[in-house]
Amino acid sequence: MNTQWEYAWSTPKVTGDLKTTVQDFFVEEQLGFEPDGHGEFCFVFIEKQGINTDFLAKRLAQMAGIAANKVTYSGVKDRHACTRQWFCLHMINKEPDLTNIQEAFREPEKVRVITQARHSKKLRTGAHVGNRFVLRIRDIKGDLEDLKSRLELIKMSGVPNYYGAQRFGINGNNLHNGKPFVFKGRQSKRKLSKTEGFWLSAIRSWFFNEALSAQVRNGMWCRLCDGDIVQHQGRDEQFRLKEMTASMHLQAVLGNVHPVLPLICEGWQDGTGAQREAVIIESVRQEGELMQALIDFGLSRESRLARLMPTDMAWELLEKSNEQTQLIVEFSLSKGCFATSILREMIHVTDKSAEKYHENIDRQ
Repeated sequence: MNTQWEYAWSTPKVTGDLKTTVQDFFVEEQLGFEPDGHGEFCFVFIEKQGINTDFLAKRLAQMAGIAANKVTYSGVKDRHACTRQWFCLHMINKEPDLTNIQEAFREPEKVRVITQARHSKKLRTGAHVGNRFVLRIRDIKGDLEDLKSRLELIKMSGVPNYYGAQRFGINGNNLHNGKPFVFKGRQSKRKLSKTEGFWLSAIRSWFFNEALSAQVRNGMWCRLCDGDIVQHQGRDEQFRLKEMTASMHLQAVLGNVHPVLPLICEGWQDGTGAQREAVIIESVRQEGELMQALIDFGLSRESRLARLMPTDMAWELLEKSNEQTQLIVEFSLSKGCFATSILREMIHVTDKSAEKYHENIDRQ
C-alpha cells in the first residue's frame, strides 16, 4: 500500500537529524482549562522521558494504591521525547504521595511531577485542546534559502493534514496486518481488541491520506468548492458552503477557513461536495473492495480538516562557521494533528531515536 504522499510545497531540499537526544523533541499538552481545585479527581502534570504514557499510568496506579482503570489521561505522548502531560487519579479524600516517583524508574527513564491539583470531573480521552512543540533539528545540510522559504510558507499557508507514519505502525505493520483483517470482516459482536482497533484505524487513515494526496496533486487541498463542508480555524463548528463568495475565497487564502474531508464510512459522500467526492472516489478506485469492506464495519461518521495550520510558529536557524547548522522551531497544533506532517514539508529528517532503538519511529 502506498505511503508516499504528495508534498504541498515540493520535495524538501534540506536534510537533518531529529531526536539526537530526547530533549530535541519537546511536547507540552495544552489542556484548555484549569483544574477547579476541588473534587474526587487528582490531576497530576508530569514531565517524562523514555517512558510511554500507558506504562506511566500503570506505575502511577501502583504508587497511589489504586486500580489501573482509576488512572486516565487525555492523549498518548511519545516515549522517545521529553513530554509533559496530565494524568487523572480517581482518589477520594486522599492525596497520592509521588515524592519519590523517580525511584520507580531506571535510567534513562526520567519522571518528575510539575504540579497537581483537584478537579471535579474525570479527565477523558481527547479532553485536551492541543499540544505545543519545540523541536531541535541538528546537522542540517542543503539549500538553506529553500528551508527559509518553506518555513515562511508553512507559517502562512499550512500543510496537508496527513495522518503521521506512527498511525501505520513500525514499518507499516498496522497496514500490513490491517488489510487482511478488514477483508475478513467482523466475525462477531464482541468489542474489537486494542490491536484490532489500531489496524482498523490505520486502514481508515490510509484512505484519508490517499484522498488528501490526490487533492494536493490537483491543488484542491487548500481551496474551497461549492458544496464543501468547511470549518473555521480554531473552531469546532462545521457548515456546508452553498455558494462561493469573494469573502470566502479570501478567508481560505488567509488560512482562516479550511475544507473538511470525510473519513470512510456508510454515507461518507454526505460529508463533502460533489467535486471533492469525485476526486475521492477516483483516488481510491484501485482499493474499492477494501473500502467497501471497511464500510461494512459500521464505523461512525467522522471528518478531518484537509489543511493543518500551525499556530504561534517561530524558529531560529543557528548557523556557525565551525559548527553544524541547527534549526529550533516551535508551534502549537490542535489535538489529533501530527508534528511530523509539519516537518515533512520542511526538511528530510533522520530519526536518530529509530537508529538507537532499531525502530522506524515517526512519532508526535
